[in-house]
Parts: sequence; structure tokens; C-alpha cells
Amino acid sequence: MHFTRIVVFFFCVWSAASLAAAADDSFPTGQKLESAHFLIYSDPQVDLTALFQSLDVGLGEALLVNEPGIKGDNLPVVLDALYSRIAATLDMNLYSLRCMLKICRNDAHLKSVARVVLDREVEAPSFYVYEMNTIYISAEHFTKEVLGHEIAHAIISHYFVVQPPAKVAEILSGYVEYELRKLSRQP
Repeated sequence: MHFTRIVVFFFCVWSAASLAAAADDSFPTGQKLESAHFLIYSDPQVDLTALFQSLDVGLGEALLVNEPGIKGDNLPVVLDALYSRIAATLDMNLYSLRCMLKICRNDAHLKSVARVVLDREVEAPSFYVYEMNTIYISAEHFTKEVLGHEIAHAIISHYFVVQPPAKVAEILSGYVEYELRKLSRQP
């Protein structure tokens, strides 16, 4: 019983610290959506409906979340369907994982956020920050493959008790990206 209280205490402290850090990422308050696995924030200039329709989530992903009539305009369901596809690809099913997804208006905006959050430049169109449990992605590169790569990082970082080496996580995330590209090419 005492151990449980200690674990709950540290979880609360960690959650509060994560929320405090998330508030300091200079991301503008804009549109906000929630799904089973994501809290989605986007720059006010981003057209979320168009972005999520471009993900082209198919019947295979829809069946994974029991939504056979999935439509591109049901943003939370589209994102959860993609999450389920990635978790199945990795064979790492985390049913209770929730993380933030922050969609920047363009690459320049993503780079400015990265300077604040990571204190360095990034050349990638997206990145995941484990300590903040947040995926950052540019609207200019919002594809199933790029987003899937970052979702894989989130799943991998929460699946293992001890974090795998960065190179291993990158290989697994690259594998997910490859599988999503392969799916996109199928008729």
C-alpha cells in the first residue's frame, strides 16, 4: 500500500512537470481536438480537415478501431485508426497511451518551436519529445508516413520499461514509415 502511494505521488509530480514544460513551448493556442490517444493542438492558420483527409486512412485501419464507415473529416477517429495500425505493425499495443500532437503551420514555425523546446536547430519535418510526451509536426509535411514515424517513437518510448537506445528506436520508427509507404502504394 505504501509503495502504491509513492508511485502515485511520483506520477503526479511527473505529470505536473510535463504539463509545466508543455506550457513553455511557445506554441500558439489555436484549435484543439481530442481522441482516444491524442490531444491535438494546431496553429490557428492550419486547416485540420484538409490535413487529416490527406492522411488517406483506409479500410484496414478503420477495421482496427471498429469504424467501418470512417471518413476523413472525423479527425479523432482517423488519428486513432492510424495509431492502431502503427501499434499493430510494431506489435506493441498500448491501449491507454495518450500524447499530445502539435501541428505547426509550416517548417519555419516548427524550427522556431524546436529552438525553444530542444534548444537547437532541427532539419526534420517533425520530432517527438519524450519528456513532454508531445509530437511536433509541420503542416507542410503532414503525411501518414511522417506522422506514423513520430507516433511509433511515442509508442516505443512508452512500451519499454527502460528506454531503448536512440538508434534502435529510430530503426523501428523507420520500419513503421516503410510499412506505411508500402501500404500507400497498394491499389
